[in-house]
Amino acid sequence: MLGTELNVVAFLELILAVYSMALVFNSDKKVFKIVHAVLGVMWAVMALLNMFA
Repeated sequence: MLGTELNVVAFLELILAVYSMALVFNSDKKVFKIVHAVLGVMWAVMALLNMFA
């Protein structure tokens, strides 16, 4: 059961990473682009850690 829950969490984190990258492309200000890029990378790393660690 725990493996299924971790897969769901990893999937949701990947959705958040894609959403953050979409916000990077749609943001006008450079500060927002940087913040969303950092958050997108953070979500992607956390998803990978949940899948493989």
